Amino acid sequence: MLGKKADFRAGSRDMNGSKDVVELVANTPGAIGFSGIGYKTDKVKVVPVSKKKGDPAVAPSIKTTLDKTYPIARPMFMYTPPTVRPEVTEYLKWIVTEPGQKIVISTGYVPLPEFAPKDN
Repeated sequence: MLGKKADFRAGSRDMNGSKDVVELVANTPGAIGFSGIGYKTDKVKVVPVSKKKGDPAVAPSIKTTLDKTYPIARPMFMYTPPTVRPEVTEYLKWIVTEPGQKIVISTGYVPLPEFAPKDN
């Protein structure tokens, strides 16, 4: 059961966020960690994973995330209260436009399927 101290190896570190995990792994020989695709750097090795033992391992990418062959991808949701300021509504509309999705891609995240690069 998660949350029990016995579930984690002695010496494991609880980090504040994905950036901290990647930084620690990059600077600690033998360290492993779990982080989002947007935090991937050339200083850490990305390890392919399989859904179950014996299945082929799949590396994370825009393509494998969108086609659901990468087994531990998840969607990102943005929630707001029922009523929000107009600029919040405009921002949320902008995120799903081509300029907004170009920023999603340029920062290393997975865009909406219709904006995915054709050669991913």
